[in-house]
Amino acid sequence: MRKILLPLALASTILLTSCGSGMKAADRADKNSFAPQADNAAEYKSDESYADSEAYETPEISSISYKQSEVKAINKQMLVYSCDMSIDVLEFDKAVDKIHDLINNYNGFIESENYSDGGNTSKWQYSENEKWKTLHATIRIPSADYDDFCKSAEDIGDMRRKSSSVQNLTTEYSDLKTTLSIYESKEKRYLDILAEIKNEQDAIEVENELTNIQIEIAKIKTRMNNIENDVAYSFINLTLNEVREYSEKPIIERTDTFGQRLKNTISKTWSSFLYFLENLLFIIIRVLPFLIVFGIIIFIIIKIIKFFSKRAAKRNKEKLQQRMQQAPPMMQGAPMPPNPQMIPPNVPPLAVPPVAPPQNNTENTDNNNKGHK
Repeated sequence: MRKILLPLALASTILLTSCGSGMKAADRADKNSFAPQADNAAEYKSDESYADSEAYETPEISSISYKQSEVKAINKQMLVYSCDMSIDVLEFDKAVDKIHDLINNYNGFIESENYSDGGNTSKWQYSENEKWKTLHATIRIPSADYDDFCKSAEDIGDMRRKSSSVQNLTTEYSDLKTTLSIYESKEKRYLDILAEIKNEQDAIEVENELTNIQIEIAKIKTRMNNIENDVAYSFINLTLNEVREYSEKPIIERTDTFGQRLKNTISKTWSSFLYFLENLLFIIIRVLPFLIVFGIIIFIIIKIIKFFSKRAAKRNKEKLQQRMQQAPPMMQGAPMPPNPQMIPPNVPPLAVPPVAPPQNNTENTDNNNKGHK
């Protein structure tokens, strides 16, 4: 029995080992066939071969360049220049004349203008010292003379503020041209269709579409014309302010040390205090007439109130005296009856002692005579 079992065990062992090796080979073949599809690699390596291999070479990675592409030049065909200027002048009327002369010399024009003499509509008369004239104007100058005009305007007075800007409308203008060509092609096609249509209803529908297209074409052309005008003539927003005086060079105060800072602070504080007292004095002078008028009115009202109060008191006194004179005279020697209103409550009335009746006069005379005897 042992002799039969031993060969069977050996045979089964050989079969199992052969099956296992076949399965491993099949698995390797499947992995090798799947590797190119999954990883797009040239050769698949297992973890064991990767651990054992000392000469493992990393795959080459293509270097990424972060360098930007070449910058294209900006198209400067449609540039709109604008400038805001604020100038203080001592002689306002002469400065306005100079501005008008500059505009004429550079072939420009005034698009809008706003002038004010500094007066208030609520006051009908002003002195010259109370007026501060100002002028706000939007000036259009040919773009070729934009810089020269700004430099000439700066010399009229003291430049207080200036800001410039440039708007590039080249892209918008190019898009408008493209859109315009599309609408014009569409307009031409609708005109051709309209010429061939004989049905009145279809003709009306085509005419409506053609009208909408022509309206869009008109809008595009209007915008393009505005851009062309803005490019041809630049904007200068000018403000002229009348002043009494100004310093050409700014005053620089040294604040390096503590003593200098203290000195500057005391000087500024004293100047501010004097300015406050000056304004307070002017306010009092302006308000004083109103205070006097109000004081007189209040004084008259108080006098009237006192007069009527004295008159009312006098009348009351006279009425009381008349009532006392009209009252009946009281008997002399008669006891005055007590006033019940003057007796306090919870106080019993006083007991009046009985009065003895008077004796007869004859008895008194008899007693006197007896005494004499």
